[in-house]
Amino acid sequence: MQTLTLDRALYCPFPARINAMVDAVEEHTDQWTLAFDLHRGDSFLEYKRSAFGHMTSRFYPTAGFKRLCITNDLLVLLFLLDDMLDHESGPDAPPVNFEQLAKQFCNVLIHDEAHTYKSGPVLAALSDVWRRMRELCNAELKGQFIQDIVLLFKAIKWQNQNAQSGIIPSLDEYSHWRPLFGGAHLAASLIFFAENTQTPLNTFRKKPLDLLTTLCGHLGCWANDLISLQKEQGHGDFHNLVPILQNEYGLTEDIASDRAVQIHNQEMRDFHMLYKRLDYYVGKQKDIGTYITDLAMIVRGNLDWSFIDSERYSSRVNMM
Repeated sequence: MQTLTLDRALYCPFPARINAMVDAVEEHTDQWTLAFDLHRGDSFLEYKRSAFGHMTSRFYPTAGFKRLCITNDLLVLLFLLDDMLDHESGPDAPPVNFEQLAKQFCNVLIHDEAHTYKSGPVLAALSDVWRRMRELCNAELKGQFIQDIVLLFKAIKWQNQNAQSGIIPSLDEYSHWRPLFGGAHLAASLIFFAENTQTPLNTFRKKPLDLLTTLCGHLGCWANDLISLQKEQGHGDFHNLVPILQNEYGLTEDIASDRAVQIHNQEMRDFHMLYKRLDYYVGKQKDIGTYITDLAMIVRGNLDWSFIDSERYSSRVNMM
């Protein structure tokens, strides 16, 4: 078992796991992205190097094939959306009308508005994956996904307004908004879909399960900020824990990076302690046990995917 430790490295005590159907899921989504023309030329090669199917298969290691494929398709589409809104489409790409795109996304989800390729590949792909999700969702879970996407766009709008105004948010503001524009709440909600849980969702919103979910979201975002720091510096994005700490406390980048690692590792210890307290659910209440386990796998899987599977980021933090 690999363990992540300190000294500009990220600690994680959970063992790595991955869904046995990872290769089949990668192949499915490759064909899906080609069918909807989501990635062209070099963009497809970059998508392949990202190995999103490995990420999804690490997050949801016991999910069935059909649900895992749908989950991976959705996450790939959301990463593409993030790139479109995050200066990654290239200098010659047409500008993205955020308000229009957000409205169209929500119309697909809320009103089941269907789009063909004439509306563009992103909306056509969204219509397809949402149709397949709806067929397997109850009304409660469908409502949860709609709420999650609305929150995602609200957080992206907050991020964009800061960038346009040159406003660097406070650490408290950033800690609130970062998991939302990072989609951490979506990754947690997708456990219910991928693992086909039957327990009412309100059961998972009570303390301490709610706290475990919050810590999971923080950990994924803090790790991603450290791993993607150089990539984000390349286009002047200050929505990252390191520059936020620099601005808040007047730190150098190196000291702020060390502080960010310490924040991550302390919250990882808090997460692990709470996880062990809740471990009695595993084997006794299946859905809750699966949810708790998958939160830990999201925490661990994000690190393994970033350091081992994917070429999406370059980083000065490391895995030991």
